[in-house]
Amino acid sequence: MKMHPKRFPGSQPPCGGFTIKGACEWSGLSRTALYRAASSGQLLLRKAGRTTIVDGASLAALIEGLPFASKDRS
Repeated sequence: MKMHPKRFPGSQPPCGGFTIKGACEWSGLSRTALYRAASSGQLLLRKAGRTTIVDGASLAALIEGLPFASKDRS
């Protein structure tokens, strides 16, 4: 099982943003999930040269908007 040491309840994203890889590590979401969220307007991405930067506030809002897992499902 992969652990996410940088992510824990109440943790806040850094001021500013993440690289795509950093956003995946912090959120536990895949690259594909992040790009799909960006395509649907749920996640803000910025470009700095060749680097894509995920807006930290929009990533936190995306995570907060996800449904809670139910107890009867694994």
